[in-house]
Amino acid sequence: MDDPATAKEDLVDKYDNEAKSLDTEQWLSAGNDIRVPESRAAQYFVARKVTKALDLLGKNATNARDALEIGCSFGQMTALLAQRFTRLTAVDLSPRSIDLAKKRLERYGVHHVRFITDDAESLRAVPSEAFDVVFSFSTIRFCPRPENALAAIRSKLRPGGVAILDFPNRLTPWHSLVKPVLGIKPHIHDRLYTVREAEQLFIGGGFSVDRVERFLFTSRRLPAPFLPLFRIADTVLERIPPFPAFAGIIMIKGTKK
Repeated sequence: MDDPATAKEDLVDKYDNEAKSLDTEQWLSAGNDIRVPESRAAQYFVARKVTKALDLLGKNATNARDALEIGCSFGQMTALLAQRFTRLTAVDLSPRSIDLAKKRLERYGVHHVRFITDDAESLRAVPSEAFDVVFSFSTIRFCPRPENALAAIRSKLRPGGVAILDFPNRLTPWHSLVKPVLGIKPHIHDRLYTVREAEQLFIGGGFSVDRVERFLFTSRRLPAPFLPLFRIADTVLERIPPFPAFAGIIMIKGTKK
């Protein structure tokens, strides 16, 4: 296992440097839209994740007023969650990413998101039992000690609160076949999960597992001309067994016991 402190330093360096390179007037204004300027495939990918998470929230949405997002990066998901919640806190390990996300949202008139630099494995700067729902997209996969992250998440939820987290599916061909063929290097300090591993993480962290969804065959790296075809593929393959077992994303909804 990677040394936890070194792994976190590497991740901060990576995303701080990327945020620094993006922090320009051109990037902040690009697209004339609150969404982070990315490819069409990346924006579709982000929107599908947030839509699925809100669908999973389901009946809990009525009482979910205070939301926490862990691993907000440059605000890709934050921009969409901010349209649903009037009280949203967004956390990331990278200070420059936090600063960039805040600038982007404020550029488009979103001022009700509280941004905090913090570690997903401790969340020391986040108040305890203050949230109805916690979201995390593509973040637990980078935690050297994911069990600590689940314990921290649980401590920040009110009794009966809900956590909705996603994980990269170890069984998807994207990681084992497609990326090597295309010469795409694995992300640093990444970890892939099976459904069973993700469920056990929830259970060990003091949550019941309410729902598990496997979805998205479309990569955020997909060239734009292929996006319409892959959107159809997602619609079809996500509904026909056994194909969902090989989808790219595992998303789990759990309730704090």
